[in-house]
Amino acid sequence: MATLTGTPSTVDLGQGYGIRAPGVTGSATLQQPSSPQSRSRSRADSDGTAALDAAFAATDVDEVKQIDLKTQTGPRAPAGAPLRGVDGQDELELQVPDAGAGYGQLVLSCDEAGGLSWHLPVNDALEVEPPQTRGSGGVKRFRIPATPLPPSTAEGARSRSLLGVAGRKLLKVLVYPVTDPVVGFLGDKIAARWEAGHRPYGIRTFGPADFRQPSSAAVGAEDWKRLSSGRALLFIHGTFSTAHGAFGQMSDDTFAALHRHYDGRVFAFNHFTLSEDPKQNVEWLLANVPAGVPLNCDVICHSRGGLVARVLAEQRLPAASPFIVGRVVFVGVPNQGTALANPDHMVKMIDRLTTAVNILPTGFVTELLEALITAVKTIGHGALKGLDGLRSMQPDGDFLKWLNVPAQQTLEYFGISSNYEPHDEGLRAMVRNAAINKALDTIFEDAGNDLVVPEAGVHAANGGTLFPIDPGRLLTIAPEAGVSHVTFFSHPATNQKLTQWLAT
Repeated sequence: MATLTGTPSTVDLGQGYGIRAPGVTGSATLQQPSSPQSRSRSRADSDGTAALDAAFAATDVDEVKQIDLKTQTGPRAPAGAPLRGVDGQDELELQVPDAGAGYGQLVLSCDEAGGLSWHLPVNDALEVEPPQTRGSGGVKRFRIPATPLPPSTAEGARSRSLLGVAGRKLLKVLVYPVTDPVVGFLGDKIAARWEAGHRPYGIRTFGPADFRQPSSAAVGAEDWKRLSSGRALLFIHGTFSTAHGAFGQMSDDTFAALHRHYDGRVFAFNHFTLSEDPKQNVEWLLANVPAGVPLNCDVICHSRGGLVARVLAEQRLPAASPFIVGRVVFVGVPNQGTALANPDHMVKMIDRLTTAVNILPTGFVTELLEALITAVKTIGHGALKGLDGLRSMQPDGDFLKWLNVPAQQTLEYFGISSNYEPHDEGLRAMVRNAAINKALDTIFEDAGNDLVVPEAGVHAANGGTLFPIDPGRLLTIAPEAGVSHVTFFSHPATNQKLTQWLAT
C-alpha cells in the first residue's frame, strides 16, 4: 500500500505503476485482480460482476491489474497545483506501463457512488493517445476524477453491480490486442469487424416463444408469403443492442396481444448500429427482401432504431421499397439527436450506459456491455469515422440535417419518452451523482432526459413534417416512475400504450 500525501510528486505503486494526485490524501494499493471464478464464489467483497467478466472475454479484453484507492481531498501543499481536466474538474493521473506494440490499453473506474467510467490514455495536452503511439517514458497516462463522492446506500444495487465496496475508488487496468491475424492493425475497422462477427445483419422471425431468444430462424420463403398476406409488425432495435435484447423486457401479455392482432405476422430487423448509419441499414434491408414481396407494416422501434424506421417509413432512399408503413411507435428515439453522440461527449454516453446497464435490470447486460467496450476501443484508436452509426445521432450532424426536412407524408407517428429520476435514494446517488454524470446536466442544458436521449427530443419539432407529434399520441413517463433509456419496455404504461395504439 502506498500513501498519497497531496504533493504533486508521483507516488510509486510498484511494478512500473504510479499515481500523481496533488491535493489528494489517502492510500493506493496495487493488486492482482481475482479470477472470475473466485469472484463468483465470494461476492461479499467483489471486484467485478459476472456480466463484465463475460463482456471482457467476448471482446478480447484482459484485466491485468487493479488499483484500490481510498482518498480524501484536503489542504493542498504549496507546490501542489491541482490537475485539471478538460472540463475543469480535479483529476489524478494514473501511470501504467506501456503494453507495447500490438496492444491497446484502457482503464475502467468505479467511483465511490458506483458510477462506472472509461478512460483512454492521454498525452500532455490531454488528447487521446492511440495505441500506435508509444507512451513517453514507457508509460501510458490516464486521468481519473479525483473528488471523493458519497457512497451509494442501495443495498440491492451494491450487491449486484459495484466493482468494489462502497466508499472507495477502484481502477481496472485493461489490455487488448489491436491486430487481427488476417487483416493486421484494425484501426477504424474494429467496430465493423466486431459487428460482423457478433451483431450480424438479419431479418428474423419474432414470436411469443422466441422473442427473448438470441437466435431464431431467418425469415424464409413461407414466412415472407405470410408476412405479405396482411398488415405486419416490424421491430427495430437501437444502438448497442439486438432485437431480443431491446424488446425482451416486454410483458408476455403485451407481446401475445400484438402477435394475435397481426395474425402472427411479426418480424424483427437486426442490424449494425456502430459502424453503419441508418441509411446503410435500410439499404441492406431493402436489398434482402425478396423481389415481389409487398410489405404493409407498422413499426415499434427503440432508440437509434427509430432513425432507421424513419428512413424506411418516409422512403427517403432512391431504391424502390416494398414497404408501406402505417404507424410507427418511437420509444426513447433521438429524433432531435443527443448531445452525447457528439465526438467530445461519446465516452460520457458510453459511461452513462455502462453504469445504467450494470445496475438496472435489463436482462441482456453482457451483450450491451460488449458493444459499449467495442465503441470505447474504436474511440481510443481515434477512429470516429468507424462509428458512423453513433455519429448519426449528433444533433447538428449531416444525417439528421438530411432526415429532418419537410416532405409529404401520410404516416401516423406515436412517441414514448421519459425523464429519468431514480425513486431509490441509493440509485439516485449512484446514477445521478456519480462522477461520470457531473458534466451531463451542462451537456443536456438541464433538460429532462432518460439518461441518453432528451425527453422532448423524442417528439418535439425538428424540421420533419410529422413533428411535433400530436400530444394525443404521446406517453411521457413521469420522473417518479424511474424509467431509463434501457428499461422502457419493462414499464406497464409502455406496454399498455403499445397495446392501445397497435392492437385495439
